[in-house]
Amino acid sequence: MPQHDWENPEIFQINTTVPHTTASFHPNGRSALNGKVSPWEQSLNGEWQFHWSPNPRSRPKDFHQLEYDASDWDTIPVPANWEMHGYGRPQYVNIGPRPGLSKSRIPGIDHKKNQVGSYRRTFTLPNEWNGMRVFARFDGVRSAFYLFVNGHKVGYSQGSCTPAEFEISAYLQPGENLIAAEVYSLCDGTYLEDQDMWRLSGIFRDVTLWAAPYLHMQDFQLWADFESEDVATFRAMVLVESQDPQAAQPFSVQISLLDHEGEPVCETIHMFEITLPRHTGNQARMVGETWLNAPRRWSAEDPYLYTVLLELLDPDGEVIEATARKFGFRTIEIKDRQILINGQPVLMKGVNRHEIDPILGQAVTRERMEQDVKLLKQYNINALRTSHYPNHPYLYDLSLIHI
Repeated sequence: MPQHDWENPEIFQINTTVPHTTASFHPNGRSALNGKVSPWEQSLNGEWQFHWSPNPRSRPKDFHQLEYDASDWDTIPVPANWEMHGYGRPQYVNIGPRPGLSKSRIPGIDHKKNQVGSYRRTFTLPNEWNGMRVFARFDGVRSAFYLFVNGHKVGYSQGSCTPAEFEISAYLQPGENLIAAEVYSLCDGTYLEDQDMWRLSGIFRDVTLWAAPYLHMQDFQLWADFESEDVATFRAMVLVESQDPQAAQPFSVQISLLDHEGEPVCETIHMFEITLPRHTGNQARMVGETWLNAPRRWSAEDPYLYTVLLELLDPDGEVIEATARKFGFRTIEIKDRQILINGQPVLMKGVNRHEIDPILGQAVTRERMEQDVKLLKQYNINALRTSHYPNHPYLYDLSLIHI
């Protein structure tokens, strides 16, 4: 059995939360609709204390402890690749595994070539979050990392381009807190990332703290079906989770479909009140639907998006939490080997795109993503292959709007 988590194919995450749709949660519907950062979110982007080690043996093993003296460490921006800041060397590989890997010893790693980046920073827990669940989300870390809070080991994750999220409520204290990450440039999952691209390391996407009430919309799904050419059924599934063993109060979910002016376009979905039993971790799956006549259909030429407002309500009808999401009505089908969008044939003119910036490496800014999309549209490109991994969520939002 492999000695380390990062050489064990049976382990790819420890103590991470269940994956869910990309969402931002707010204390009320007005906050969810205003397009601003939620008061329940805090960005941890910025300067972190940083120490680079050429291999695991030389790493500072107790760096995550509160009493550890890191005053002589350098700093590095997050998000960033450490190779772009003078630590190690960027490696470009076309065919064959990255240096440090060998097909003859999968899933083993050459320990001498497995670089380690140790990150530390402090943050202040907002007083308004008292009594709430608190999570830390890392949107992209290459290739594997351990998370620590206030000297306690929280968990582990690998899977460079998918978010890793941890509930850290039990490790927090009022006021200032220490968060630390131990990042490994190689893991057994790196064998699956054997792609024609630059091999870089570090925390290269956003890091965010966010809070949620103990009764929380853990996940949701939105979709629509056209019953006829002019009538659509809009459906929603919401997964509500309770983490408070004392809270067995009834609740309900209200879902509104709004136009560009913020006006309802159909009957609001009211999901019936449900009381969760008094035990930790209980969930309720709620499904509802409504219909509307002649919805404005999304297309590349007319990318009209409605807004879906989801609100979790207490027994008195007061909002516990809210979130909003853009939604487009369209049909996609294949007939006679031809892709049809809203019944119209589309000629696909596509290109491949890696997440790469000539200065920042894989830490691609929103401004650079917007520049990429504008350039593609200037050359009549209408399809993008995100080779070869999930991209930053903002890029998918850009694909749905005029820019």
